[in-house]
Amino acid sequence: MIGRKNEITDLARIFKPLDSKGYPSNALVLGYPGSGKTVVTKFLLSKLMERLENEKILDHPLRWVYISCKIKPTPNGILYEIIKQIDPETKIPMKGFSLDYYYSALWNIIKKCNVSLVIVLDEIDYLKSDGLLYNLSRAGESRLLPNRHFISTIGISNDLHYGKDLDNRVKSSMNFKDHIFDPYNVDQIRMILCDRFKLAFYKGAILKEIVNLCAAISARVHGDARKAIELLRASAIYAEEHSFLQILPEHIDGAFNEVDIDRFLTLAPAMPLHKKFVLLAILKLVNYNRSTTTVKDITNTYFQICDEIGETPRHRTTISNSIGELTMIGMIKEVSIRKGRGASGREIELDVPSGKALEELLYIDYRLEDVRDLKLIPFLKSR
Repeated sequence: MIGRKNEITDLARIFKPLDSKGYPSNALVLGYPGSGKTVVTKFLLSKLMERLENEKILDHPLRWVYISCKIKPTPNGILYEIIKQIDPETKIPMKGFSLDYYYSALWNIIKKCNVSLVIVLDEIDYLKSDGLLYNLSRAGESRLLPNRHFISTIGISNDLHYGKDLDNRVKSSMNFKDHIFDPYNVDQIRMILCDRFKLAFYKGAILKEIVNLCAAISARVHGDARKAIELLRASAIYAEEHSFLQILPEHIDGAFNEVDIDRFLTLAPAMPLHKKFVLLAILKLVNYNRSTTTVKDITNTYFQICDEIGETPRHRTTISNSIGELTMIGMIKEVSIRKGRGASGREIELDVPSGKALEELLYIDYRLEDVRDLKLIPFLKSR
């Protein structure tokens, strides 16, 4: 786990109470894509299982289950997946029964298998009901679990502000501890790439100077370890296809544009819902009306999208934060616009190769399909 020692140590603290026969905390692991959130969580839990096996800290087994809320967004689906991972031989049907049925089945499976649980909900912002979190957090207090057993929940999200808009009862009951993962810096990306290129390339196919260049570009643009590895891989393919025996700086440049396009097109569908709304507002404004737009117009269009879909809009600071994050990852940028008589102002423009392709990708999310043909309110068109 190169470059994530501090994050592992920080997240491990939620399990410290186990040493004194206490219960672990619930946690939110937040950070940008490619910052190691999921791999660190899985790594930590695998090491925890080894320690518990060797030291017999608990008087009963601890199991952990991993669920992607993007794939299983409903409480029924998540509960069934938890049950199936605890007991692969379960005869409980996947669907066709009430939510209460699956809750009862989960409590019964926990008692039957005599286990405590750590539940990892990746992409938790896709979860369709906060009620699941509330019920999981209250299971012990409600005496639905055996004595001295527990359920601990770790939520993972790309949305740095996830949790702020949860129902107050859920916030109080879960009492999430936030763990923020910063993007990898240039030294960390370089160490990761050095670890990989020893396995990937023939001797002499790549110089350390090229690795340093690749790391510097990746750290400056996104801090995403996955994309840094992809950039190095694409550079190698580019060199090989052009009959070079060694990767050169120009091959990094040649591969970067291809990887950069792919990065944006991969990132957009995985965004939290309200960040998608903000991005879609920008795309609708600049794809059809003009080359730049303003924060005011983005905000008004965001509210129009929320109203059309029937979603409760977030606070204006959420919109501002989303714009800042989209700027940081390179999807949009601020530009200076002259407005006559020597005056100038700051506006927003897209910084991606294809805004239309990006917009189409957002419509893959069924929740956005209803605003595909949304007509912007007139005052936004008449600047």
